[in-house]
Amino acid sequence: MHSSMKYILAITTTFALTQSQAELVQSSSLNNDNDNSRLAARVLNKDAQSFNSHFSNLNSLSITESSGDKIRRETIAAKIEIPANEPSVIDKLNNVASNTVRQFSQTGVASWYGRQFHGRKTANGETFDMNALTAAHRSLPLNCYIRVTNKNNGKSVVVKVNDRGPFHGNRVVDLSYGAAKQLGITNAGTAKVSIERVAGPNS
Repeated sequence: MHSSMKYILAITTTFALTQSQAELVQSSSLNNDNDNSRLAARVLNKDAQSFNSHFSNLNSLSITESSGDKIRRETIAAKIEIPANEPSVIDKLNNVASNTVRQFSQTGVASWYGRQFHGRKTANGETFDMNALTAAHRSLPLNCYIRVTNKNNGKSVVVKVNDRGPFHGNRVVDLSYGAAKQLGITNAGTAKVSIERVAGPNS
């Protein structure tokens, strides 16, 4: 019975080593057991080494963390640093778009509109004047200028795009009455034309 009790106490104490080193030191059941004392010493030594190793790692980690913000900031800055004179991606895209629009050319049928729309608001907010040199286009930037050439007689006129249209048929541009008159298409109503983007008066 005494031997069994010692065995149970030894198991309990060995288990306690992993829970608390203080409990092992204070246990009186191993004081007279040389084998278990040596076992306890080995376990304590191993735990101490492990603790020291973890403590060293934690200390190293805390040192790294203390300057971590600075390291992260420097790393991020190095990755995203852009030379002062280097244009951004948005600037490059805008340049491509602008160059594409400047080089715009198109061929198709032109029509014209006049008295029925005279005095109405155009897409850019201006009041439509049937006698002014303006035009409506589906996609060109408002307030840009285009040269429209009548391919039947070679006549040309420069007009300001201030409206949207035409929205029916296969027509590519809708001219004001004044512009259509200069091209000589008011009687026919339509004509085959070529369109090219040109610089405005303020360009």
